[in-house]
Amino acid sequence: MLVLLLLPAAVSAMDAEVSIYVDGQLVETDGQAALVDDRPYISESFVKQQLGVLSVWDDTNRTLALERDVYHAQFVLNESYVLVDGVVHRMDAPPIVLSNEIYLPAQAFGEILGIKVSWDVVKQGLQFYLPQGDATISGVRTDGWDSIPVIEQDTNPGPTIGQPEPDDDVSSASTASSTGDAVIGSIEVTRDQIIISADGKLEAQLFTLPDPDRLVIDIPYSKIGSILNGQPSQLNGKISSTHPHIRQIRYALFESDPSTIRLVVDLHQQVQYSIVQQDDPNKLVIDVVSEKFQVVLDAGHGGKDPGAITYSKYYEKDFTLPFTMKVYNLLLEEPFITPVLTRSDDTFVELDQRSAIANDIEADLFLSFHGNTYIPSVHGTESYYYDATSKYLAETVHKHVVKATGFRDRNVRQQEYKVLRLADMPAALIEVGYVSNKAQEELLYDEEFQDKVAEAVVDAIKEYLRL
Repeated sequence: MLVLLLLPAAVSAMDAEVSIYVDGQLVETDGQAALVDDRPYISESFVKQQLGVLSVWDDTNRTLALERDVYHAQFVLNESYVLVDGVVHRMDAPPIVLSNEIYLPAQAFGEILGIKVSWDVVKQGLQFYLPQGDATISGVRTDGWDSIPVIEQDTNPGPTIGQPEPDDDVSSASTASSTGDAVIGSIEVTRDQIIISADGKLEAQLFTLPDPDRLVIDIPYSKIGSILNGQPSQLNGKISSTHPHIRQIRYALFESDPSTIRLVVDLHQQVQYSIVQQDDPNKLVIDVVSEKFQVVLDAGHGGKDPGAITYSKYYEKDFTLPFTMKVYNLLLEEPFITPVLTRSDDTFVELDQRSAIANDIEADLFLSFHGNTYIPSVHGTESYYYDATSKYLAETVHKHVVKATGFRDRNVRQQEYKVLRLADMPAALIEVGYVSNKAQEELLYDEEFQDKVAEAVVDAIKEYLRL
């Protein structure tokens, strides 16, 4: 198909490698399937060679005619609609050009050509099942298949086919299922719950997968409605999230018989999950929770140990305690962090006891805050760790503190400090600045400056914990 050299390149990169199966058998292919914008695509050459589809390209009208048994369809390059026996059907994505070949949205292709298609979002696997025996056309279904979703028809598509017109009333769009499957109309994350609502009874099977952490929700006898969360839906897509545990939710038709929607919840960390029983059978509510992280905050020195004597003859301990308390109070506002103090007043705590406080509660992190001292001309921020397991923590906190203070970066260093060596969890000691330097001393004892740096420490902790 040399004429494709004259066509504009639609997409030049694939999101991920896709495996192809035909009737359950893995097919050796060379880039004949692609994942583009989270949608599986299949090449024209594959459907001809492996699925027995005849194809004719019309260079003038930029259309690709496909034929298989009693199925006839005409796809238009870069347009989200297809002609089936002269009737216009919408699709969620258009045919495109990849590597000088036409690629078709796989699930729409299968529905229109009477081939059962399923997309495994988790394993990135595309399954094609060829029907056995004769088939008769009825919309886009075949005999022997109970619930192949039918692409919605639009008899007057207009110039923006594939998208609603500006005056469309999407709130009144029909979502009734002709197959008896529950039509899912919303998938939302509210507080620590995933809430799925439909027009029929919902049941689900749940399991988790590691590396990366994911929660998989399979909902049999269901389909995605034409309107999802108040917007026109797609055959497969994703829903973004600002939840500290949930990065996004991806959805797709996993199986056609029975019609099964698979949700893959991409997580920032491992979670505990459970289905919450509801009086409404058309609503599925899933609790997604995680144990709180325990972060031990250590205000250096205290009591009989004043720490360093500052440029203006103050004590270092009079900086470390109020600063640490600011970090502590900010962390109290974080829903997934429990802060713990080694001291909350001007008392003396032995070094081994500070580490023991963290070890006894099996804390997740240990941070000790100090002010440094040397000759008055020396200035800057230094951070310390003891072993390799703590290096990333020290680097993360150091990065944020240096940015917040504007002080000279005196690097992250390895040091055998007792309070770090005895800690059983990632631990770091932060020398925020030099109290022996006049300019830095003034800032370190300033309330607003401490607030700014405390916020930076909290940001660093959340980054490290992936919250």
